[in-house]
Amino acid sequence: MTKVEPEEFRYFEESAAPSSRDVEAMRRDGYVVLEGLLDDSQLEALRCEIEAQLRRTQWGRNEFEGKKTERVYSMLVKCPSVAPLVEHPRVLSIADALLSPSYLLAACQGTRIHPGETAQVLHCDDEIGAAPRPRSSLSVSVMWALSDYTPENGSTLLVPRSHAWKSDRRPDPDEAISLTISPGSALVWLGGVYHGGGANVSNSCRTGVSIIYFEPWLRQVENMTLAVAPDVAASYSERIQRLLGYGVLQGLFFGHVDGRDPIGLVRAAKECDASRRTVRKDSPSGEFQ
Repeated sequence: MTKVEPEEFRYFEESAAPSSRDVEAMRRDGYVVLEGLLDDSQLEALRCEIEAQLRRTQWGRNEFEGKKTERVYSMLVKCPSVAPLVEHPRVLSIADALLSPSYLLAACQGTRIHPGETAQVLHCDDEIGAAPRPRSSLSVSVMWALSDYTPENGSTLLVPRSHAWKSDRRPDPDEAISLTISPGSALVWLGGVYHGGGANVSNSCRTGVSIIYFEPWLRQVENMTLAVAPDVAASYSERIQRLLGYGVLQGLFFGHVDGRDPIGLVRAAKECDASRRTVRKDSPSGEFQ
């Protein structure tokens, strides 16, 4: 494993717009670090919500999940402050450029790696597609740092430019790098890049949010439309609703419900909730919730 600072693998034309530079780095190196995307208030809100969920009860079930790693699933239900991360324009501009229209939110989970955790096996997030390598992007992954990420406390390991490898090549652990990432920053990589959680040999935890976007024809990691029911999805933007799967494939009608765009289910849930609130407000007792 090689320890590097984020700047070491950046070769941007300074005149290029941020989104252009981001996409350029992704296509060439397979990853990019976007620094300082979240302000202090956003970080504090999300930390408070995720701390309420991390109670040392949801540990990994095997070495891959990490037996000293805690996870929080269904975050849009449990931690609403994650929404700005899911639809952050800087990140979505990368996904827009590299994935097909109507791509989906495949996973959104909180992770905390405790001291003593071992390194995760290097893997790719888009192996589910079973397409020969090298291949077009099937997914875009993001690790949002809520605490300092360092080589000592388990920062994400990745192998630069491994997305361009052929199927018969496998990574050697010594080819992986470990980046130092500050809170509020995001590490973004292509699904074909070999990566894994690092070993935590420090005395402190590292906490973050892992988000993956899939091509629309791949099965989501989390069943989002069951995890985030229409009445809950109604509280978010239409962009998030469609990322969850409440929509049809652009240009086609795949994904419909009873012949209609499922976004209507979310709108109906929102209208129903608004009606209930109006009734309560106008009731003789003056109830309003």
